[in-house]
Amino acid sequence: MSFLSPLFLLGLTALAIPVLVHLVRRTRATRVEFPSLMFVRQIPQRTIRRKKLHNRLLLLIRALAILLLILAFTRPYFTGSSAKAGSGNRASVVLLDTSFSMRYGKRFEQAKSNALRTINDASVGDRLSLVSFSQSYQVISRLTSDTSKLRTLLDGMQVGYGATDYGQALRGAEEILKDEVIGQRTIYLISDFHQSGWNAANDNFRLGKDTKLVPIDVSEIKAPNLAVSDVNAQPLVYQQKYSEKLTARISNFSDEPKTAVKVDFNINDHPVEKREINIPARDSQLVEFADFNLSTGPNRCVIEVSGDDFTVDDKDYFVINREEQSKALIVETATRGRSESFYLRNALTTGENLPFALTVKSAGSVSPAELSQNKVIILNDASGLQSGVIAQLSKFVEQGGGLIISVGPHTTTDEFNSAFKSISPASLRDAVQPRGEYVVMSHLKTDHPIFSLFQESGTLASAHVSGYFHSTPNEGASVLATLEDGSPALIEGSFGRGKVLLFTSTFDAGWNDLPLSPFYLPLVRQMMRYLGETEASASYNIGQPFAVPAGKDGQPPAVDMPNGERLMTHTLNANDELIVTPTEPGFYHLRYADQPGFVAANLNSGESDLSKLDVPQFVATVTGANVNDVRKGVTSVDPDPDEIESRQRVWWILLVIAALLFVAEALIAQRTRVAKVIG
Repeated sequence: MSFLSPLFLLGLTALAIPVLVHLVRRTRATRVEFPSLMFVRQIPQRTIRRKKLHNRLLLLIRALAILLLILAFTRPYFTGSSAKAGSGNRASVVLLDTSFSMRYGKRFEQAKSNALRTINDASVGDRLSLVSFSQSYQVISRLTSDTSKLRTLLDGMQVGYGATDYGQALRGAEEILKDEVIGQRTIYLISDFHQSGWNAANDNFRLGKDTKLVPIDVSEIKAPNLAVSDVNAQPLVYQQKYSEKLTARISNFSDEPKTAVKVDFNINDHPVEKREINIPARDSQLVEFADFNLSTGPNRCVIEVSGDDFTVDDKDYFVINREEQSKALIVETATRGRSESFYLRNALTTGENLPFALTVKSAGSVSPAELSQNKVIILNDASGLQSGVIAQLSKFVEQGGGLIISVGPHTTTDEFNSAFKSISPASLRDAVQPRGEYVVMSHLKTDHPIFSLFQESGTLASAHVSGYFHSTPNEGASVLATLEDGSPALIEGSFGRGKVLLFTSTFDAGWNDLPLSPFYLPLVRQMMRYLGETEASASYNIGQPFAVPAGKDGQPPAVDMPNGERLMTHTLNANDELIVTPTEPGFYHLRYADQPGFVAANLNSGESDLSKLDVPQFVATVTGANVNDVRKGVTSVDPDPDEIESRQRVWWILLVIAALLFVAEALIAQRTRVAKVIG
């Protein structure tokens, strides 16, 4: 037996009180001398013995009652196997970490062992819930007193490949416990306490004061690891040779350098190149690959390192799709001399790996029939378009085509508003050409894909605009950039399944010097890619959903997971695309009827660094406790004295027995006094 408040044992000196009372209240007969004893009544010896017995019983009862009262104040509890004997009145959640870092060594086996121990330690009447978590949480069992059921569910749990998010896990556990108003509420967090799973600066979650957090750490003191932490590759290419640099970052998450680390690059299960590198402790090295050939269609690429005991994160999977160039058309006004699309054409045809094969035609030479062959059409201040071309342009956009319109000196307000009323995102008003003055583009919508490259600057201040149209955006249109006087510069609108961009100035140097600035080439290329290039990614992270478009038959393809099993869930979005959330690393096989497709999924690179949280600091931050108090018992997996004592509540039993003894003492004392008077 142990005591939470052992200082109250000093009260045992109070046991002297009943003894003093008996000694003080002891009656002594007055000595009377009789000449003869013949007149004294004879008292049997057994009566005298019984009277002494009653007095001793009173002394014992009083002393025992005081002893129990003192022990109740010390809050005693039983340790060891007797600690389970207390009455159960708790609600607890067992949070079991199943993120991929738990695959290291024997962490997950130890975690399950500790979870089983926690379940077995539950008292009769305790209710427990079993929850697994990584970057999200899954309720395996709601609160229940059926420990055999919990043990069965625990035995079937498996470690996954997700990242770690302690905030989400604790929110889920507290949600389960929120309706529990009676008894103690406890969360047992069983984890390796991965550093990447908690960012105190970004996650301000705090547990309620009536919820206790018990951390159970299953990590090792040292956990060296080698991993492919990042790969930078173009997801779409339009030529046989990959001419850009493909970079892979190999990281050494250990306190010792790694030498002669082998790096293999494979495409479609065939080796492409091998490297050997040295990596200092707690550092990384970039490995570059270039000028390798690609097959038409999807290319399954893998970069792998060797020489590491923890092989789960030694591979990075990605897909490079080689596609044919799409057609694009520039329509301009016929002029003498140099084409007004000179800068525009140079920006879209200079360089390698270009997504579009570009054609430039005058407004009078364009045939309505050829418009549908293009992915993107640019009307570069084009005037004099035939009515058939204008009507076909509307169908082109409605069926999913991309249209860019720029306006300038060849554009008239009435003609433009009449011709493009149905598809233009704005109506034009008056043309502005301030003499000797200019404005700059500002207030870019940097979260838009077109301006994602300009997030650091936030402005195109180096480009001077000397001519532009005032415009009124239509309802539902979005202004992506404005001039410094507040006039819209770039407006986006939708028509049918296609998109339209309206630039209120020119793409040549007539009304601005944008073509002479370093922003021109990336700006027009981003506009073309946004409208005409299929959105693609070389790979996705575990838990990051991706959309699988339907095939030519209008139906989404069957999807085989990396382990070869067929994906059985079929969640569709508004565009009838299949939404897939990867749960394991590798290639997801998209079984289209005409040509197979592949999507790559990888582990979250932040999980490869197995550095630990400061567990006491983490617990103190989440619970609001003092970090020094937490450090005293943070590594213990056993219930602490407060928890054991509150579970057993021995003090309450002692108080009840003491009260009963005081009542018995009063009754016996009363009978003793009556017997004395009669005697």
